[in-house]
Amino acid sequence: MNKKITSLENKEIKLLRKLANKAKLRRKTKSFVVEGKRELDMVNSNGYLISKIYCNPHITDPKTLKPKYDAQIIEVSDDVYSKISFRSSTEGLVGIVFQKEQNFRLDSTKASLAVVLDGIEKPGNIGAILRSCDASDVDIIILNNEKCDLYNPNLIRSSLGSIFSQKILSMNTDETLNFLKKNKFKIFATSLASKKSIDKAKFKNSSAVIFGSENLGISKFWSVNSDELIKIPMMGLVDSLNVSVSAAIVLFEINRQHKFKR
Repeated sequence: MNKKITSLENKEIKLLRKLANKAKLRRKTKSFVVEGKRELDMVNSNGYLISKIYCNPHITDPKTLKPKYDAQIIEVSDDVYSKISFRSSTEGLVGIVFQKEQNFRLDSTKASLAVVLDGIEKPGNIGAILRSCDASDVDIIILNNEKCDLYNPNLIRSSLGSIFSQKILSMNTDETLNFLKKNKFKIFATSLASKKSIDKAKFKNSSAVIFGSENLGISKFWSVNSDELIKIPMMGLVDSLNVSVSAAIVLFEINRQHKFKR
């Protein structure tokens, strides 16, 4: 028989809400909150350990969960669920998941593709970029000078769960540069100051693309330490795009040059 929680004052519920809202607690406990069936399925299929799943039985039948998830299933009332749910449309499931170490090895037999997010702050933008990275078969994503916690619920939601299928590391600028040089990446940085359009750049070998923050663009460090500055050609009066849109366009161009067989 599943445990049931009906009180808004329950300690577990209070802790779950704190976990969803406080990055410091997520780092301390090495755990985070995930809402939604698709997201929990992505967690499950990518080797993350689910600790608990809080289920509203009026939305999802708890009996369908146990065969699928190796986690404690806890039923919650409508009032409790409305307190822990942070999505407008919901599937009755909120889970607590443990973080995992990212272990990976770059494939030396092919041209690898890295995306470096330099001080990007908005979780929605990062989540959208992760979806583009998934669609573009990006090999590694580096959060450079991380300004937004990777396990922010809004980031997870906007990524549609693609955060769990990607290889993501957090590094400072020196660590990132050393990693890219060691692995023989050619470094491209998106910049309005560039005179080279993305279709004129050559992404033949392993390539890393730096995308800067929403307000400041790339840092001076990457303006100096990149091999090439590139830009998206603009035909209108506005001279910049949302960073997630820019990332999608650049990644499409890279794969176009490889005839989508990279």
